Amino acid sequence: MQSLLKRIESVPGECTLEHELSSSSISKVFLCILNGTKAVIRFDLPIASKLAVDRKNELNLLKSITHLDLAPKILYSDQAAGILIWKYLPGAEPIFNQAHLNQYSLHALGSCLYSIHSTPISKSFIDIFSNSMSLYQALLDSPSEKFLFNKSLNLYNKLANDGVSQVFSHNDLHSSNLLWDKKYYFLDWEYSSLNHPCFDIASLVRSFHLNESQIHDFAVGYGLKSKLFDLGTLNQWIKFIEYLEKIWEISLMKIKENLKSDTR
Repeated sequence: MQSLLKRIESVPGECTLEHELSSSSISKVFLCILNGTKAVIRFDLPIASKLAVDRKNELNLLKSITHLDLAPKILYSDQAAGILIWKYLPGAEPIFNQAHLNQYSLHALGSCLYSIHSTPISKSFIDIFSNSMSLYQALLDSPSEKFLFNKSLNLYNKLANDGVSQVFSHNDLHSSNLLWDKKYYFLDWEYSSLNHPCFDIASLVRSFHLNESQIHDFAVGYGLKSKLFDLGTLNQWIKFIEYLEKIWEISLMKIKENLKSDTR
């Protein structure tokens, strides 16, 4: 905690840390008060610099989609210090079940996702997804790890080469990265880049355990592009996402080991 307090000394004005909101191997996130405004601050941990993410690219992407009003407003960024501060958004993670049918709309979620996927992005933005896959490939070195990676890559290439154009994608959609406050907001855009639209769609279907009827409502909001919401195809994308999660876990473990070796 003391080191984090030291890091915020460079933030202009007054920044007071409140309670911790989340913690991972990559970053710590706190509620804070920045010059009288309730905000959220993310501190990068050392492992963040070893991943295929780019904080400048993330910030530029967020600025480019301000007009969508689907992401938190950035208040301050210091990439060298590994600090990002955004305006606090009240609300909660949406729940899609019978008890919450009138509270959260899958139709609206589909519409919001289509707005993201329809947004053109500059070719100057970094292809974080491809860079991440290249990093994982370099890290996975045992025969069993290489087999897992090749199996996942072959599945991805098979699914992605279906004639559907890549779109601007969030690439990390799960329940913790979605917030409802009278409308939907999408959090944690560090992995966003071009990708097949089914990657985001399948990620949400998997995370919220959507059934066939719910997927239909989601598809109606998105624009009923039936090819993207075919259940068989989505199940294959979910299988790829499950492979990717295993690859991510192994890669993270190896990066941690490398960092330990570097500090010895």
